Amino acid sequence: MGERSRDKVCWPPAVPSLNPFIWKELSLRPLRLVPDGTTIQFMRGRFAGLIGSAILSTISVVLFFYPGLNLGVDFRGGVVVELRGPQALQVDTIREAFAPLGFDDLRVQEFGSPQDVLVRFENKAQLQDAQRMITTRVAEALPGVQIRRTEVVGARVSSELFRNGLLATGLALVAVLVYIWFRFEWQFGVGVVATLILDITKTVGFFAVTQIEFDLNSVAALLTLIGYSVTDKVVVYDRIRENLGKYRTMPLRQLIDLSINQTLGRTVVTSLTVVLSILPLALIGGQVMRGFGLAIIFGIVIGTSSSIFIASPILLFLGEKRLRPSQTRAPQPTAGAAAR
Repeated sequence: MGERSRDKVCWPPAVPSLNPFIWKELSLRPLRLVPDGTTIQFMRGRFAGLIGSAILSTISVVLFFYPGLNLGVDFRGGVVVELRGPQALQVDTIREAFAPLGFDDLRVQEFGSPQDVLVRFENKAQLQDAQRMITTRVAEALPGVQIRRTEVVGARVSSELFRNGLLATGLALVAVLVYIWFRFEWQFGVGVVATLILDITKTVGFFAVTQIEFDLNSVAALLTLIGYSVTDKVVVYDRIRENLGKYRTMPLRQLIDLSINQTLGRTVVTSLTVVLSILPLALIGGQVMRGFGLAIIFGIVIGTSSSIFIASPILLFLGEKRLRPSQTRAPQPTAGAAAR
């Protein structure tokens, strides 16, 4: 009897049967990271947001000049060699192997695994013969070690790349200004461009603090962040402009808070999705892609927060009298009622 009773016990325990329509409704219900009807008063922190952002951007500008960026071979000129050995490569052994060549500023670091290393150096006098000299020296002093990649960039080319990278970033800002100028009132355009400049300076400060190598991938990261940040701010500004026509008597400060709360769910989900997609690059992408991934993640956090605490307060200060001129006040709906 005891064995029969144990045979009848099922695991996991049975749950009460539910109507199939209820199960369907539960399975189709979306996950909301931000509840509907949120009424956070973001504009209460407008002064703290602007002052804090200005301080961080100023510090970033100082860090850009001292200690400066860790410029990669794309912008400094020189040679980068990627080596792979049959077993773990010792940094001291690599240095001793390349020392007789007389390279300047020789740097050796692990690259992904103990079997992979990156060798960087400057050799402006014999840059054209560097690849041949490296191949010969590795074959003599490091038998069994493979040369996976060799990049040689002259000083003239590196300076042109750096100048063109800055030019591309500046042209992107000008294009954004023209686009916002035609789509919105000038107050919106000033808010977006000013916020983008603050976002970019803080991202450059991130490179200066972490000393992540700043190369062409970093310029691509900055341009990507400009596009993402503009998209996020246009979404918030577009809702503000829509609500300006919908709630004609609502004070601008209350209307901006309402607009941010209405788009907050979309902003959080979009930012989280991008961060999760970029996170593998930052963790396992190797030395080449790690800096790109970290810069994107940092920039998304900065860009998302600046849409709320920087761009919106700038619009409030510039447009409080122009976008919402004084008029006879009618009974105004509350932010919670308008959101519903």
